[in-house]
Amino acid sequence: MFEIQNRRYTGNKFKLMDWISKLLKENCPDCHSFFDVFAGTGCVSDYLFDDYNRIVLNDFLYSSNVIFNAFFLNEEYDSKKLNKIKEKYLEIQASKIQENYVSTNFGNKYFNNNDAKKIGYIREDIEKKYKNKEINFKEYTILISSLLYSLDKVANTCGHYDAYRKGTMIKESFVFDLIKPRKYNQKKLVEIYRKDSNELVKEIKCDIAYIDPPYNSRQYSRFYHVLENIAQWKKPELYGVAMKPKEENMSEYCKSSAPIVFNDLIQNLQAKYIVVSYNNTYDSKSHSSKNKITLEEIRTILSSKGKTKIYEKKYKAFTTGKTELNDHKEFIFITKVKPNIKKEISYRSPLFYVGDKYKLMPEIKKYMPTKIDNYIEPFVGGGSSFLNVKANHYYVNDIDSAIIRIHKLLHDYAKDKNKFFEKAFSIIKHYGLSCSYNGHLVPEELKEKYKKTYYAKYNKEQYLNLRNDYNKNKKDTMKLYLLLIYGFNHMTRFNAKGEFNLPVGNVDFNSNVYNSLNYYFDYIKEIDINYFNMDYQEFIKSLKIGKNDYVLLDPPYLISESEYNKIWDEQKEKELYKLLDDLDKKGIRFGITNLMYHKGKENKIFKNWSKKYHAYELTSNYISFNDNTIKVNSKEVFVTNYEK
Repeated sequence: MFEIQNRRYTGNKFKLMDWISKLLKENCPDCHSFFDVFAGTGCVSDYLFDDYNRIVLNDFLYSSNVIFNAFFLNEEYDSKKLNKIKEKYLEIQASKIQENYVSTNFGNKYFNNNDAKKIGYIREDIEKKYKNKEINFKEYTILISSLLYSLDKVANTCGHYDAYRKGTMIKESFVFDLIKPRKYNQKKLVEIYRKDSNELVKEIKCDIAYIDPPYNSRQYSRFYHVLENIAQWKKPELYGVAMKPKEENMSEYCKSSAPIVFNDLIQNLQAKYIVVSYNNTYDSKSHSSKNKITLEEIRTILSSKGKTKIYEKKYKAFTTGKTELNDHKEFIFITKVKPNIKKEISYRSPLFYVGDKYKLMPEIKKYMPTKIDNYIEPFVGGGSSFLNVKANHYYVNDIDSAIIRIHKLLHDYAKDKNKFFEKAFSIIKHYGLSCSYNGHLVPEELKEKYKKTYYAKYNKEQYLNLRNDYNKNKKDTMKLYLLLIYGFNHMTRFNAKGEFNLPVGNVDFNSNVYNSLNYYFDYIKEIDINYFNMDYQEFIKSLKIGKNDYVLLDPPYLISESEYNKIWDEQKEKELYKLLDDLDKKGIRFGITNLMYHKGKENKIFKNWSKKYHAYELTSNYISFNDNTIKVNSKEVFVTNYEK
């Protein structure tokens, strides 16, 4: 009888399980549930089966799901009946049965033709028995799994079905045998899923989540297409020398977007411990064997969830062809997840706009209405305010056309954020800029030499090349966004010719940038938002604003020295307050932030105007515009024309 590990499978961890089990016992105490997120063969869950009260298995391959049900589903089955069926299958004579789907497509390729006839005949017979209710679901999965294990043992392959061996005599050697399902009492809870892992992790809470995803470009649905085909038994039309069906179940983990989807998975996991298995095939000479996600990327992503330990072990990898894997190692990452502290979370705009209010939004929201129909923001800037406000509709404006262009760019990618990241990372790679998120780090010697400015030193030339290329046509908004990310203080500034002219900053594309973008995309695709590029007065006058609406204003500050405040003067300050007085007379609710005092200066216009409304002091943490390590004494307030 076949045990669960008795099949050839890329990345099979069976031989590493003594080591992995020992690490789990040493590092993950008091755990009772185990979630095998990419279960593959199911060998990991099988080995650890007696260690946990609850086992959750998931894999997107149909054949794997059938095998999980066959081995682990706790339903009754008649072993005597199955053995009688087995004996009948062993008596099958190929000469007495007709050619069939398997022999026509796979005969004398993946199997001896007589063996292929037997395999096709048996699979059809299993299907008939199930449809005629001669066998139950558990027995059905046992028979299909037994067939898959039996045919895998004699397949004319190197261990996968991406191709078959050519020019060899294939002997008739197929023998049908049964698998040995697990038996356990009802107290053990086993859950089996066939879902997108990134979606399933949002539903499952567990003590340990074990992650062993695909890491290279080899798609498992294509690698094991023969098993998938026979398991599903839809008999699709096949193509090419390898006799593959049309593509389906293609994993993002096998593409350049792997770091993006991996991060999304990790951030949504609900576990006490996250355990990730990884091998260092990124230096493989075979392009298809090279990892799509680096060790450093995994370390960075996991560290964002909690304290992470890394263990390594030399290991002779299972290879399926001529791939050379020298100095091969298996790595195990174990992350103790930081507990979620329940507090008001504020989300920052991915534009990292100077003066944005993301840190102050929990305070500001205490004084805002709880129900808003139309949210109106005349000075939207980076957008951290609207990202933290719930409303039915959003109308946001800024006089800076570059900022609005970037908002619209991000909005356009909201429903395909992976495409955005792929394009952004491609540009970053093309120009050779550092990218902390993707593991392209500044050399340690440069960090030692320039402790506070090493990003600027490393990226200067590459940044200037990007800036020069953008300025040639000024239409590539993606490049403009990256200039903002890598530029000084995350600002936008243009000369008289309309050329972007900020110098390089001491920053790069890191996990903060990624996480902010990720939230922006997820948020923006769910809301009704309209962008405007107008003078703020024209913008407000163009809208029909009602009493259930709300206007939030964060204008340039008259007494601070930020670059964009240079366009603001006392006359504009007075015009703004006149406009707000007019809104108040119409019964329109508004709130406005501004500085009352800053570095010895006092905004008397604002101070005097605010006396007729409600003013709330905010916990400002102002820093110097020229040196963000120096804190500045300021008094920032939020003024409303209503009392809450």
